[in-house]
Amino acid sequence: MNNLAQLSQRQRFASRFSRALPPAVVLCVVVLAAGIKAELGLWGVLALLLGVTVVPGLIYKRSGRLFSRLGLPSYWRTNLVAALTFTAAVICFLLKLDQPVPATVAALCFGNVGLVFFRRWLNVSAHVSVMTFGVLWFSAVFGSSWAWLLVLSPLMLFSRVTAREHTLKEAWAGLALGIATFGCFLGAMTWS
Repeated sequence: MNNLAQLSQRQRFASRFSRALPPAVVLCVVVLAAGIKAELGLWGVLALLLGVTVVPGLIYKRSGRLFSRLGLPSYWRTNLVAALTFTAAVICFLLKLDQPVPATVAALCFGNVGLVFFRRWLNVSAHVSVMTFGVLWFSAVFGSSWAWLLVLSPLMLFSRVTAREHTLKEAWAGLALGIATFGCFLGAMTWS
């Protein structure tokens, strides 16, 4: 009985951790920090936040019934979010916004496309992917004093598996996608 109580307690912690740090919140923090680092000002940061995370997130989270009523496949919502993120990345580069904004948005576009592509075969964990990208991004952009955040990525992996939202394979795939997304960010920073 004690093992069941411990398992249940671990599952409750895992579920709370996942709910406290969903991908949308982590993405908003990253985009907000990128806008502040690039000194976009209040209106610039708000526009960036709306265009890159809030509007695509609302479309993804709130359009399921609409897509269903229209007879459209659910995966089109993910494709639409990826297309919107791609458009935002192009706009950031065309406006010649200061780094790390264009590289961050380009990396987020890569991550969204990765989720679209890999979720056809495997339910890749977006929670783990986004958290991994976010903690690596913070450490790279703001320095090693933020390296303590790296503990959040394995905690999220543990959380998603323990809460039975993903298998270990799906969580590891999310970790790999998050690392690849961060690699895209580093490549975009180097290229620009």
